[in-house]
Amino acid sequence: MELLLAVDMGTTHIKVATFSLDGSVRTQELVRNEAVSIGSGSAIYEPDALWEKVAALLRKTTSQLAPDDKILSISVASMGEAGLFLGRDGKPITPIMTWFDIRGKETMEEWYQQISPEECFQITGLSYNYIYSAFKILWIKKHQRELFEQGQKWLCVPDYVYYCLTGEHASDYSIASRTMFFDIRTKDWSDKLLDLAGLSREMLPALHQSGTIIGTVTAQAAAETGLAEGIPVAVGGHDHICGAFAAGVLGPGKVLDSMGTAESLVAVFSMTSDMDISTLASFNVGCHVVPGCHYIHGGVDSSGVSFEWFREQFEDQGGYDRLIAQAKTSPPGAQGMFFVPHLRGGSPPVRDPYSKACFAGVRDYHTKADFIRSIHEGLAFEVSHILRTMEDVLGVEFSEIYGIGGGTKNPLWMEIKSHVSGKPIIIPEVQEATLLGAALLGGVGAGVFASYGEAAAAASKVRQRYLPDAALHEQYQGFYRTYTEITPLVRKIGNIIGEF
Repeated sequence: MELLLAVDMGTTHIKVATFSLDGSVRTQELVRNEAVSIGSGSAIYEPDALWEKVAALLRKTTSQLAPDDKILSISVASMGEAGLFLGRDGKPITPIMTWFDIRGKETMEEWYQQISPEECFQITGLSYNYIYSAFKILWIKKHQRELFEQGQKWLCVPDYVYYCLTGEHASDYSIASRTMFFDIRTKDWSDKLLDLAGLSREMLPALHQSGTIIGTVTAQAAAETGLAEGIPVAVGGHDHICGAFAAGVLGPGKVLDSMGTAESLVAVFSMTSDMDISTLASFNVGCHVVPGCHYIHGGVDSSGVSFEWFREQFEDQGGYDRLIAQAKTSPPGAQGMFFVPHLRGGSPPVRDPYSKACFAGVRDYHTKADFIRSIHEGLAFEVSHILRTMEDVLGVEFSEIYGIGGGTKNPLWMEIKSHVSGKPIIIPEVQEATLLGAALLGGVGAGVFASYGEAAAAASKVRQRYLPDAALHEQYQGFYRTYTEITPLVRKIGNIIGEF
């Protein structure tokens, strides 16, 4: 059987899957991706350990294949922003700074003293946030000068996997869109921003359209992974954009809700070279994995992690099913309790990295069930606010939401989101849409599909639909209005508290 193989480098899990050409899953493996906390909001991945996890998953995968199975291509979907430096010998000389590592806050403030946020946004499409690769590089330059001077190449996480597989230094436009060094109009590294950072172009990888073959599996990688030497490797893309591709979010009027540790909302639009994108500045803009398309992106950085945090801290004996069952016993509105999900900072349209999470309206009659339901509802309110603002700035109305990721396994959350937004939520049949999107891009590169549209059509299958209830939608509108009045006050409180 002919197969497409994909790797998903997620924040909390690494996954490897193979798919048949009709988009059906043949094999799937995963392992926990453990970030190492080094205190005060800083966290890293160890590069060698990360690659060994990928290699082990690939060995497990190849051991399950039949003798007549043939892998036609390999591609990678990944978290953005996180990255590392390679030294002169091609070995990692720094750990991988996670995308949520807060050390970038310091250099972000220094960066915006040199260039205005407005000018920077016109080049990169990126709004005010500390997570981007540039700020990690500048932190290393400032605090680990010797390592910076030894650094020969900066690679984001998927670029590092490509390097381990092929020996090539390569990235795609959607991952480059998350670095703060990429010009989204010219689809090239920005000389202006590189000069501002004191970084040479040679320190960054070559750029390619997603779905482009950049090399083949080397003999060394084959020995480490069990893959056959010579399999073509294509650049994939940013995980949420790969998911949008697999879900068929390729044109105006459709929106993706990708629910994982973080939650991303992605809508597509066409951008001309002279377009003034200042009206989109509440969000991030970047290159889609499909040629000629750009996306607008907003998200909740602490979406899935809000459930994870609560479960770990307060629900030692139970899992997610128990949390959901408890939440169902609380009425809509959680008896007047509201949760603002800013565990990792605020969301657009007002991005505030200093905003903090808050339970508001707590009384002595509130139960654990109310707390859990308020998390569900607070996340739904936050997403609904992002969606409404997206519709306003794009001048479109989203007819339905395409939901992917681990959050779709929580039916209560999906129901509440549909009731709050007033929109149907469509769940594709293949749950691992991010992996499938990367696999399809590999298929494009290998010539399996004649076009990106043909590749996406191979995955166009619906598993479930959640429909809004008119009465509940009306009830939730009152709660939503209260929520939008609370959030500015929560941001103000977070800034007053400051950082510890």
